[in-house]
Amino acid sequence: MTDKTLEERFEAFNKRPSPHFFTRNKTNTIMAKVLLALCLPAAAGVYYFGLRVILMILVGAASSVFFEWLYVYIKRDTLRINDLSAVVTGVLIGLSLPVTAPLFTIVIGSAIAILLVKMPFGGIGKNPFNPAVAARVSLKLFFSPWITNWVLPLTPSQDVVTTATPLESIGHFARSVPAGTPSLWELFIGHNLGGPVGETCKLALLLAMLYLIFQKIINPWIPLLYMATLMVTVAFFSEKGFDLQFMLTHLLSGSAIFVAVFMATDYSSGALTPNGQKVFGIGCGLLTGLIRMLLNLPGGAGIAVLVMNASVPLLDKWFAPRIYGHKKSVSHELT
Repeated sequence: MTDKTLEERFEAFNKRPSPHFFTRNKTNTIMAKVLLALCLPAAAGVYYFGLRVILMILVGAASSVFFEWLYVYIKRDTLRINDLSAVVTGVLIGLSLPVTAPLFTIVIGSAIAILLVKMPFGGIGKNPFNPAVAARVSLKLFFSPWITNWVLPLTPSQDVVTTATPLESIGHFARSVPAGTPSLWELFIGHNLGGPVGETCKLALLLAMLYLIFQKIINPWIPLLYMATLMVTVAFFSEKGFDLQFMLTHLLSGSAIFVAVFMATDYSSGALTPNGQKVFGIGCGLLTGLIRMLLNLPGGAGIAVLVMNASVPLLDKWFAPRIYGHKKSVSHELT
């Protein structure tokens, strides 16, 4: 082979800067698959609470898109609504509230998520906190009289019956499962339970998780370690020690699984390094359990995620992998 032939071969290469590997999963494709997964808990919500759930989802999605458009219009920035991230945020907010929540609370939640949490930091991929989590925590903090009026699923006569959530029945520093707490099966399928419309049926949430894992949209370690750590944490406070019923009741109550599947796995506000993502999931589960057991706060899942969001820069620095050809990891090179 002559030098001329080698030179011709080299010139035939498509020389371009990195990245050299691409994926078909663009942002709008990923968000579309997340929306498809959200159809499962949404459908369960409609089944248990009625058609108003669809209205709540539409209001959440429409208001989130509107506020993102408004921000971009005022700032004269590039419009990126077609990436569907605002739609996902709005749907998550709509599913995070009870069916009795006034529609204006959903609009306010969308405004908080988009105008205060997402867009001021540069939009998708740059927000340090999960917008939907920040919105739900803010709504619970400032609008509890309107968004904590839990009701049972609609009866055949369409009566609305006020009730408490299963998490409240095992709250108040309980160390075992009190009498009258719904059974594990009822918690799993969402039968005769009060709570946010999208978090009632845990079966739908787990099916959505399996779909997202199969589609390689989320890292399975994050939700699995989140849920496992939550169970282990509450076990330390059980009066019977390893009480599987107590552990599973905590896992299947409240928003833990919903948050673990759809919010702790957020790309923008989560860790980037593989080990950092695992620690992120463990930290979320640990904090959720401690907040529930030590502070008696049923909404501990959202607070836990926000705290771990704030720790992401440290996680990524600490668990930065070693670059090929270097003896030390990136974190040591930067110190």
